[in-house]
Amino acid sequence: MNEEVKEKFIEIQKLFTKMSHEIMCTTVSSFYIWHTLAFSRSEVENDKEIAEKNVKIINLYKDFFIPTEESHLHIFVINIMKFYDKDNRALSFDNLVKLIRKNEKYFTPDFLKSVNPYLIEIGVNVDDYTPVKEEDLSYIESIIDKHKDLISSLKDIRDKQFAHTDINYISGTFIPNQVEELLQDTQSIFNRLSTSFERSTTMWDHIKRDSIRDTKFLFENLERGEIVRLEENKKKLENYE
Repeated sequence: MNEEVKEKFIEIQKLFTKMSHEIMCTTVSSFYIWHTLAFSRSEVENDKEIAEKNVKIINLYKDFFIPTEESHLHIFVINIMKFYDKDNRALSFDNLVKLIRKNEKYFTPDFLKSVNPYLIEIGVNVDDYTPVKEEDLSYIESIIDKHKDLISSLKDIRDKQFAHTDINYISGTFIPNQVEELLQDTQSIFNRLSTSFERSTTMWDHIKRDSIRDTKFLFENLERGEIVRLEENKKKLENYE
């Protein structure tokens, strides 16, 4: 039985890793790339000079920027809804909790000590170990209730605009700051569950920083490239004359 329990524990560990690497990382990256692109023209978010430069760059390369911004919008909306999916085939918080609870009688403090003795070595207390707590479930429900209108709106956008396009127009909208808050709360749910299950947490702040930085660098490098291109064209014309 111990080997079977260990295999089940490792299977759930892999699902946490998959959820983090394949869903959360992509969601964070896409949201902040989209956000940086969408507000690159805003004088509220940027200096007026930078906003005007960004508008010029976007107009020069609109066949790249318009679909890129749209694609990242689609990705983060579709991905963030995966966490709250109710389909029993989905890798979601709901199904992850069900899988843990199905096996929780086998996941005891002694089992956790045997499967991960490193926790004892670094002084982590596992004597009160419970793979998922009632407080965790209450917390998830509180987050869902807090964002219920936004989650409903994002689901409509995903189902009726992105997964396919409804013949009847829908006016699905959202406020970016609210989506960012939902994303942060979603990360908090993940860490709460992973802390209970295996005493681990994950940070995605570097993905946020890198996504914003790289998108801004793109604008700066395209601007520099355009200056060089114009200078080269000018020299060619001078040589031609």
